[in-house]
Amino acid sequence: MLALLAICVVALGIRVGYVLGWRDVPTIEGDARYYHDGANLLADGEGFVHPYAWRDGVKVPGADHPPGYIVVLALPSLLGFDGIRDHMLFSCLIGTGTVALIGLLGRRIAGDAVGLVAAGIAAVYPNLWLNDGSLMSETLALFLGVVVSYSAYRAWEVPSTRRFVELGAAIGLAALARAEAALMIVLLAVPLAAWVRGLDGWAARARQAAAAGGVALLVMAPWVVANLVRFEHPATLSTQAGPTLDVANCDETYYGDALGAWSFACATAIEEDDRSILDQRTREEAFTYIGDHLDRLPVVVAARLGRAWGLYAPNHQLRFDSVAEARPLPSSQVGLAMYYGLAALSVAGVVAFRRRGEPSFPLTVWLVNVTVTVIVFYGMTRFRAPAEPSLVLLGTVGLLALVRPSLLRLGTPRPEPAVPGDDAPADAGGGAQSMSEDELAQK
Repeated sequence: MLALLAICVVALGIRVGYVLGWRDVPTIEGDARYYHDGANLLADGEGFVHPYAWRDGVKVPGADHPPGYIVVLALPSLLGFDGIRDHMLFSCLIGTGTVALIGLLGRRIAGDAVGLVAAGIAAVYPNLWLNDGSLMSETLALFLGVVVSYSAYRAWEVPSTRRFVELGAAIGLAALARAEAALMIVLLAVPLAAWVRGLDGWAARARQAAAAGGVALLVMAPWVVANLVRFEHPATLSTQAGPTLDVANCDETYYGDALGAWSFACATAIEEDDRSILDQRTREEAFTYIGDHLDRLPVVVAARLGRAWGLYAPNHQLRFDSVAEARPLPSSQVGLAMYYGLAALSVAGVVAFRRRGEPSFPLTVWLVNVTVTVIVFYGMTRFRAPAEPSLVLLGTVGLLALVRPSLLRLGTPRPEPAVPGDDAPADAGGGAQSMSEDELAQK
């Protein structure tokens, strides 16, 4: 644990250095300002109002994004740390927590060496720490995404109702940071219940899937219900789907230099205080354009995927990131090079999991989540963020499988203190709790 703590100190130093050295700016715009101003308004007791409208003297409900990151940033604001730099530095603490979680998850699924190496890579990996100085929800989404994967492995080891409830709660919280995480109910919780060892029959599996999905929906329910009441048209986790689709579907993104990306030239000018009306109208505009250009859609989708996964115009995409999101180009180039290496090693990592009979899908499912999101909306480097911790962990497993396979401890999870009522799966047909290789040998 001391080694992991030392790695976290380095991780925090890198993130703080980035904020103070490159991101210490007097003003911010776009989504970053939405989160920053929204958090301060929430701390001031104004509730979840739209910060852009508030700046113009109009108080209207705001739900352009789920509330998770705003709530988290409101915590330092309540203590008087409400400046841009304050919020960025607080985000650095969250990002450092993600590094620690990656280390703990790596240790749990594959041993101490994997945990430490994965944490070390995560500490210096630009595609992780660049998010922490941007005041964007990816900082919290990454943290909670690792919590989801950790919870999934706990449920795999002991498929009790309690652990599936924990998984559902983690998914619900992750969806309140980034709406796309709600897909994990279908992409992760249901397959996990279907494939996990130790459950007797499909009825038991259905109950565990229902437990996870029901709790996830319950966690999201207060925000969703509030939005259904506050807006004229139905709104759930966010009112931003329409505007996002709108900027991704026009001539510039189908035929121009922004192929597969987004462009301000696509945005439809609609003056509406009720964001649900804007959401509906821009969604209609986007669907109309898509319907009129269906023959071009396969090319556009391929470009979106290529941009997100670094396979199409990668240098153009990095320049686009530097202009649109102020991501330093040299750091992004290092991040791209490391990403290519981790992606290649991840293939070896998946093979190592498979050969040892252990599941990798609680990690690889985030690649599916990102792919679905990109297909629906558009491609950019930041949209790949939820998959980056998985690439770090899989890449680390692949690296050790190639150079020091003796250090891998796949299938021998670290022991935990016993929890009353959580030592056996519901409806298990005999002891299904995971045992170490030594314990199996003694048996």
